[in-house]
Amino acid sequence: MGKVYQYRAMPFGTQHSPIFFAQALAMVLTKIRRESDIRILNYVDDLLLLHQNKERLREQTLTIMKILEAFGWTIAQEKCEIEPKQQINFLGWTWDLKRMYIKMTDLRKQELRYQLKRLISLTEKQVPIKIKYLASIIGKLNFLRVQVREASLYLKLMDSAKTRALKNKEWKENMIPPKKILQELYWWHGVIVRNQEMTLEVKIPEAVMVSDASPKRWGVTLELHTGDTLVQHGEWNKEQKRWTSNKKEMEAIFLGLFRYEQVFKELQIKAILIRSDSSTAVQDLAKQRAGQTLVAEVKKIVSLCQQLRIQIQTQHIPGVSNKITDALSRLNTQGDYSVKIEIFKALCQAWQIIPTLDLFATGENKLVDRFVAIGEEEEGAEWLTAFSRPWKEEIFWIHPPIPKIGKALIAWEKFKPKSIMIAPWLPGQIWFTSLLTDSNRYLILGESSLILNPGKEMIRKKDMLPPGKIAAFLMDQELIKEGGYQQNFQITQT
Repeated sequence: MGKVYQYRAMPFGTQHSPIFFAQALAMVLTKIRRESDIRILNYVDDLLLLHQNKERLREQTLTIMKILEAFGWTIAQEKCEIEPKQQINFLGWTWDLKRMYIKMTDLRKQELRYQLKRLISLTEKQVPIKIKYLASIIGKLNFLRVQVREASLYLKLMDSAKTRALKNKEWKENMIPPKKILQELYWWHGVIVRNQEMTLEVKIPEAVMVSDASPKRWGVTLELHTGDTLVQHGEWNKEQKRWTSNKKEMEAIFLGLFRYEQVFKELQIKAILIRSDSSTAVQDLAKQRAGQTLVAEVKKIVSLCQQLRIQIQTQHIPGVSNKITDALSRLNTQGDYSVKIEIFKALCQAWQIIPTLDLFATGENKLVDRFVAIGEEEEGAEWLTAFSRPWKEEIFWIHPPIPKIGKALIAWEKFKPKSIMIAPWLPGQIWFTSLLTDSNRYLILGESSLILNPGKEMIRKKDMLPPGKIAAFLMDQELIKEGGYQQNFQITQT
């Protein structure tokens, strides 16, 4: 009693020594951190000192070494690097603090490459290995998540093989590695050979992409810092309609990134924020890990982001806040809606034009006595489907469903009849530029909920109106011949 014993060397042979060592060192480092503006990173007996001022770091390094020695710590001078530098090796990583990148040291790369080649050879030849050996390889590869953030996505098969083997065996027993893990081993071998640098910098998002998926459709918007909002949407095919809601949400995000690829390149966007009302999609992409059913989707998105060289951040938003993309994903694509009659009359009066044929209508929502049936044959219709006959010798009211706007513009180009075309104000769509070029005048009518009347079938199915604003475009070649000009109006409705 009353005696204090001190180890002359670190007793690494005992089980709890690293814990005791860390606790003892932590007390000294806490005191140093309080009295210094130097940032200290430590792992067991390895210390890394950081500061933005080179001279300040050099001075404080010597001071900290003296403090440690004063508390009884012995410093191995031959292992220390006390001259400040911006590229260092620490904990098996090469840190480039000037460019803010990290990658494996050459030594770690060589060791892992050798171990992977050996495991690949044993697996190809179906030679038994110890379960513990496979677990150690999994652990070493998982440690690379600092550099290879999608690491856990490519450890699924190996981890599953290890878990199945442990059901009937002990850690030290042998197992025959299944050949299906080779696809992961080959992938890892390629990653280690390339040793691609990973940025340490978290970039500020330069755009916000909001996605949503419904049982029938998907929708994505891209909000740029300029204030512009681009829109993409589409329908699921028969196979995709059977997918789970989470898989559809993932696919919607992938399709959004894929469709906006050219925008990212032209505007040199390097970071985006992805918002979704799917907490699973947000979490899986943030951690770059997923359950077995979503692994392929997450891999696809991560791979696309790497190709585009963009950094993504994710954020969950409540479904009630996701109004535009929710409307896109539940959009009515059959044209079961029409412009309100009072808007139609005001527009015709303002432009002094009276349409003689409604090209996309039903008996219930037609705005002109003569109409072309949009779907099934109807009594009183001039003919069935607008694209089955030439567009000429009439003044047309053209209000096609969104998926048919591009085709409608192609049909109009053949004869260029005098027409009024109604379409959502969506600058991000391919057809939008052509529509502006072909029109003489346009009028932004207002929000779709104030301009359009939903049809009975649309209400029954709970489909949504097009999101955002609706615009009218006057298409009249005579005005151009007479030297007419494009006159732009905008009406704000409340």
